[in-house]
Amino acid sequence: MDQCLTETAHAAGRPSWLARSIQAIAEAAVEVRTGLSRAAMNRRVLHRLSTLSARELKDIGLTPQDVADAGVPGRHDAIALLVGRRDARRRGRCVGGWPSA
Repeated sequence: MDQCLTETAHAAGRPSWLARSIQAIAEAAVEVRTGLSRAAMNRRVLHRLSTLSARELKDIGLTPQDVADAGVPGRHDAIALLVGRRDARRRGRCVGGWPSA
């Protein structure tokens, strides 16, 4: 009987295979939900950007081609692409410095 109590006490200290499986499923569900939320946000942002004129896009550092490229199916994170292009343009403008008068 002492042996049964000892085995039960050790088992209580570590999660069972069922608990580990449930935790893994829950973590996977969270990842799927996060991915779907990110995709929905990308679609909303791209839709809004597609309604802007070239001048409005230029004001925020983008071009209509940037928006078109970000809307290509299979692109994982359109927002990251757009931010990267905007930042690259900003860095490109700063490299040359201000022209001397």
